[in-house]
Amino acid sequence: MPRAKRDKQGELASEQLRSLFCTEIPNAVAFLVSLMQDEKQKPELRMKAAESILDRACGKAGAASAEGGEVRVRFEGELEEWSR
Repeated sequence: MPRAKRDKQGELASEQLRSLFCTEIPNAVAFLVSLMQDEKQKPELRMKAAESILDRACGKAGAASAEGGEVRVRFEGELEEWSR
């Protein structure tokens, strides 16, 4: 289904939201990193945070393999045991 064209007012609101959210990127990254490193959290949650970081920084794994690239990730500690 084709997207409806935005009017000027909708475009302006969208740009303002994007600008506002962009100022929060460092906080969001710091939160994901702290969650990933928090040994009190469930390994599944820590792994999801790590995946989210990797997806944003390196692109999703499916996209990398489609381009012929390969991404290898090594888990250590609890995550290593959990990922087997």
